[in-house]
Amino acid sequence: MIKVKICGITNVEDALLACRCGADVLGFIFSKKSPRYIKPQVAKKIISQLGPFVVTAGVFIDEKKDAAYDLASYLDLDILQFHGNESSSYCHYFKPKFKVIKVFFPSDRPFREKCCRYRVDAFLFDIRYKEKLQGAKTLSVDILREIFSLTKEGHRGIISGGLNVKNILKTKKFNPYAVDVSRGVEKFIGKKDEKLVQLFIKIAKETSDYEKAAVT
Repeated sequence: MIKVKICGITNVEDALLACRCGADVLGFIFSKKSPRYIKPQVAKKIISQLGPFVVTAGVFIDEKKDAAYDLASYLDLDILQFHGNESSSYCHYFKPKFKVIKVFFPSDRPFREKCCRYRVDAFLFDIRYKEKLQGAKTLSVDILREIFSLTKEGHRGIISGGLNVKNILKTKKFNPYAVDVSRGVEKFIGKKDEKLVQLFIKIAKETSDYEKAAVT
């Protein structure tokens, strides 16, 4: 079953909503470049109200190593997700205390060579924020096929980039380890839409009749 990360959490109501709907991971963005940036003190209050089985992820972009480590420890995060130009040695510094995800973008292709350099727990494939503002909506089919090939080789591939309730079914066909959504389930920036969150997670996780037959 595909795992679902609801990212860009900014308030406790959305955090609890995502949990009720079956999200596997909640993402908190700690880069001030993002419109969904959350202050550490606010994130701390939200996380303190979550159940013991909720997995939390912190999103960082080219943060100083010690600052990222201290913040992750302060919040007792489970996963660190790096969206910048972080090197393999930078990412490895945070293990084994934290699970680590390294993010790659279309300009990083071919992905296989770069993935082999990093000793991390998973790779996330996204579109850069500035490119989204310029009209880039989702990852191309060619990129999804490349991610599918990496998945078959044993890499954990997480698909992001413009996902929503209208395209998640198509994305599922490429059998990612997980999917990551933020804007696609929002009423407006920083506020989730209950119906969209519920429907997105339902579609992502439900097994089709074809898949059931294959398992049988």
